[in-house]
Amino acid sequence: MRCGIVIFICVKNNKHMLTLSFSILPELARLLSLLGNEQRLAILQAISAEEKYAREIAGELGISRPLVAIYLKQLEKLGLAEGKSRTSDEPPYLRRYYRAVPFELVLNLDLIVSLPRSEDETG
Repeated sequence: MRCGIVIFICVKNNKHMLTLSFSILPELARLLSLLGNEQRLAILQAISAEEKYAREIAGELGISRPLVAIYLKQLEKLGLAEGKSRTSDEPPYLRRYYRAVPFELVLNLDLIVSLPRSEDETG
């Protein structure tokens, strides 16, 4: 049995729903760990009002550019950020701009209780 955590993603006043499914507790813990990182949350704040690229975010937040790039890719993979590549007249000539996707995270005790602690318990 697969249980899911539901993330509501609102885009341009239309509600779209993305369902991420987890079969065991450690999978849910990994997602919450990703969202529980202060630097990732600061990045989401930085790209919530306007599009920015990794170097710009790194300078603004005092986080290394490679680490910002890793975090942006993780957020994009989850659907919490969108990236678009654009050319620039100044180096770097190709930049990937990111913007946060508005979302609401819904998690309740019933979901947590329903998840087995390991693959062995899924039987």
